[in-house]
Amino acid sequence: MYQSTFPTSPQLEAYLRSGRMISEHETAQDMVTRIVAALEHADARFDPAGAEAFGERLGWACDTERIVFSTPIMTNAGRHFDRPLAACAVPPVDLRGDLSQVKTVVDDHHRAGMGTGFNLDELDDPVSVLLYLNDVAVAGANSGTEDRPVGNMAILALDHPAAAEFIGCKVGADARGETWKFNISLHITDAQMRAALGGPGRERDLLTAASEAAHACADPGLLFTDRMNEGNPTSEVGAYVSTAPCAEVGLVAGETCQFGYLNLGRFHTGDAGVPVDLGALADTTRTLVRALDDAIEASLAHYPSPLSAQVMGTKRKIGVGVCGLADLLLAAGLPYDSVEGRRLAQEVLALVNYTSKLASVELARTRGGCPAVAGGLSRYADPAFLRRFADLEVDSVTRGDWAALADEIATTGHLRNSSTIAVPPTGRSAPVVRASTGIEPLFRLSDDLPGHQRAGVVAALKAAGRTDVLSFASTHGRLPADPTLPERLRAVLATATQISPGGHLAMAAAVQACVDEAVSKTVNLPASATSIEVYDTYATAFELGCKGITVYVDGSRDVQPQALATATAS
Repeated sequence: MYQSTFPTSPQLEAYLRSGRMISEHETAQDMVTRIVAALEHADARFDPAGAEAFGERLGWACDTERIVFSTPIMTNAGRHFDRPLAACAVPPVDLRGDLSQVKTVVDDHHRAGMGTGFNLDELDDPVSVLLYLNDVAVAGANSGTEDRPVGNMAILALDHPAAAEFIGCKVGADARGETWKFNISLHITDAQMRAALGGPGRERDLLTAASEAAHACADPGLLFTDRMNEGNPTSEVGAYVSTAPCAEVGLVAGETCQFGYLNLGRFHTGDAGVPVDLGALADTTRTLVRALDDAIEASLAHYPSPLSAQVMGTKRKIGVGVCGLADLLLAAGLPYDSVEGRRLAQEVLALVNYTSKLASVELARTRGGCPAVAGGLSRYADPAFLRRFADLEVDSVTRGDWAALADEIATTGHLRNSSTIAVPPTGRSAPVVRASTGIEPLFRLSDDLPGHQRAGVVAALKAAGRTDVLSFASTHGRLPADPTLPERLRAVLATATQISPGGHLAMAAAVQACVDEAVSKTVNLPASATSIEVYDTYATAFELGCKGITVYVDGSRDVQPQALATATAS
C-alpha cells in the first residue's frame, strides 16, 4: 500500500482542515494515501496485477505536486465511502413541478460535494425559481452539512421573455444584503450574437443590459450555445442542458464530471529551448486519465440519482485540467500577454489533449470503450471531428498524430471517455500544490506568494538588475510606476488587472482551441473600466471563438478575492 510523503506544512494542514478536505485528525499525507488507495482499489477491478504499480505512479505524481485532484476527490476518496467523486452535475429535476422535491435532490447533490447547473428556459418565471434555488443553496451552505462551498449555475436563453429581469437580478445584491451562491449566464446562439453586434434591436439592447449588469456585479456571463453544442461529441445521448458552475463543461441531464489537474509549473526544465519536460507531462497525463476513469468507477454506485449512473456509464466523461500556467510562464521568463506565452500554453495543452485521448484509447482496449462511442453513433465516427485539433500550429503533436488517432477511434470505437480535457478554475485545488489557479495570471507579487512563485519573481528582477524594486512589489503586490523599468520585466511580472482585456481573451482563445470543452477564464478589468469595455470584451470573446466569457470589474462586489484586491492596491 502506497504511503504518501507529500510536502506539508502547518499552513497547508490548516487550509485543508478549514475546507473540510481532511478530518480533524488527518494530515495532508493521510489524504494522499487514502486517495491513492481508493483509486487503486477501483483500478484493481480492471487490472488486478497492475493496480499496485499504478498506485505507486499516482502517489509519486501527487507527492511531487504534479497532480492535484478536485475538491470532492480530496474530500471523499477513501473517507466518505457513500459519496461519488464528482465535482458537478445537472440534477434531473423538473423545475415546473414540486419545488420541495427539487430542494431534496439539490441538497443531496450539495451534501455529496457536487456543484449543480440548471436551465431555466422552460419556466414562465425563471427569476422566482432562481431565487428559490439560491435560497436552498444558501441554507445548505449555512447548515453545516456540506463539506465545501459548492458552486451553482443557472442559464437562460437570450430570447426568453424574462431575459431582461434575469440579467438584472443580481445587480445591487450587496446593497440589499443578499447572499448569492449562484452564477448566472445568458446562452446565446451565433445568429443572436451577430444580430446584437450588427445594429439596433432587442438582441443589442439585452447585450448592452448584460454588459451594464456585469460591470456592476460580475453577472451575467455569456455562453455561446452553438459552440458548446458543436463540441458535444455524443449529441445522440442528449443535448447539453446546462454547464458546470464555472461553465468549463457542458452537461446533459444527470451528467457529472470528475476533475483532476496537472500542475504545469512542475514540468519546467530550465532549458532555454524547450522549457517543458514534454515526456514527463505526457506520462503524468496518462496516469491522471487512468485515475479519473477509476474515479468514475468508484462513483457509479453512489450518485444521488440513478440517471447519473446510467449517463456516466454511457459517456464516462472526465476532465483533465491544468493549474500553474502562470508559474510555468514566469519560470520560463515569458509574458502572459505575449505570442510566446500563448504559444507555450498551446504546446502543453495540445499535448495534454492528445495524450489524454491516446491514454483513453489504451484503456478502452482492455476495459472497453464507453458505449456512447463504441456504438459508432458519436461524432468520433467521423475522423474530422478529432482532426480539427490538427490545425494547431504546435510542435508537440503532429498532424499525422491526430490523423492516426482520429482514424483509430472512428474505426474501432476504442475510446474509454467521451471527453477528456477541460479547463476548470481550480480555485481550491491549486493552493494545495502551491500553484497559480487554472490558466489565470498571477494576481499579486507580494510576500505571501508560495516559495517557488516568489523565487520566479526574484529571478526576473535579478535578471533585469532591479532587485531594488523587490520591497515595493512585496508590499504593494505589483511593480512600481517607474518609467525606467524594462518593458520586458513589466510584461513578465504583469498581474491580472495590469493585463489588457485583449491579453486575457487572447490566452482564453489560445487555450480554447486545444480543449474538448470550454475554458473557465475571467477577464479582470480595473475599477476604472466602463460598461462599454465590458461590452467590447463580450464582442471580442465571440469573435475570437471562445465558448463563453466572464468579466469582473475590480471592486464591483463587496466580497471579492483578496488576491485581486491586493493586486490593485496602491
